[in-house]
Amino acid sequence: MTEPKPLKSHASFPQQLDILRARGLLVQDEAAALAALARLGYYRLSGYFYPLRKTLPPGQTGRQDDFCEGASIELVLALAEFDKRLRLLALYALESTELAVRVALAHHLGKLDAEAHLNPRLLDRRFTQPSRPGQPSAHELWLRRHEQLLADSKEDFVIHHRERYGGRLPIWVAIEVWDFGTLSRFFSGMAYRDRNRVASLLGATDGEVLKSWLRAFNFVRNVSAHHARLWNRRNIETVALPKLEQCRWLAPLHGQPDACSKVFGTLACLLVMMRTIAPRSDWPARLKAHLQTFPTSDLLSLSAAGFPTDWEALPLWLTPNP
Repeated sequence: MTEPKPLKSHASFPQQLDILRARGLLVQDEAAALAALARLGYYRLSGYFYPLRKTLPPGQTGRQDDFCEGASIELVLALAEFDKRLRLLALYALESTELAVRVALAHHLGKLDAEAHLNPRLLDRRFTQPSRPGQPSAHELWLRRHEQLLADSKEDFVIHHRERYGGRLPIWVAIEVWDFGTLSRFFSGMAYRDRNRVASLLGATDGEVLKSWLRAFNFVRNVSAHHARLWNRRNIETVALPKLEQCRWLAPLHGQPDACSKVFGTLACLLVMMRTIAPRSDWPARLKAHLQTFPTSDLLSLSAAGFPTDWEALPLWLTPNP
């Protein structure tokens, strides 16, 4: 093993700005630059510095420390502000889709059993059966998380059910305690027919597609909720695509599969769901208007987020269902 490098030493905000200048970053307004470093932090901004740094020679990965000609702190801050507003827009749609999934799932399974989330007979055997003898099943692990969420909850409705019903909650109540990850994992463990039914109500055509979308949405939600860089981040969960004839809106992703793991892919799937669950929402128009404010520079492009060059003209952004 190679000897670990020593940690970098602490640097004041003026020293941080000096480092950036020494590497070729232009600074037009020093006071504003220092204020931004004090407000946002050098390390958080480093993700926005990165695409403006010079590339290494062919065959080497990563970037040089020095910046490309024309890179400026003002461009970095414009990119960071664009990303902040993108995260807020994503969270708006994610809230709407999460609530719609909760209602559709609980309403459908609640008709079968008020405590469907506790009933392994209603769930996929791969979820309820252990993968190895002596090991807990995925459902048992999920139940531990569910029970912990209930134990930690201070919600009045949870206290009411503890006192009135001995702590038993029907699925349409229990689901309100689950976080997005818990919701996504439970959906993945539902029976095939039930996943398909819920997915068909939400514009995702089938359960396997919606399962992948929920996982991708959860990743974007976590990134956005922690104020992390989103715009050009690769999603650890790749969205699955319906058959082309089932959803023409997503045709661009069929021709650009790499975008399925980028922001364009996730936003495209969010658009499809929003068109279904909130057809009168102005969110698609607001999202498009914001994307059109992407900083103008030869050093940056929305293609890094998976957007095709003609993204603004795609039917995906039009209101009528093609």
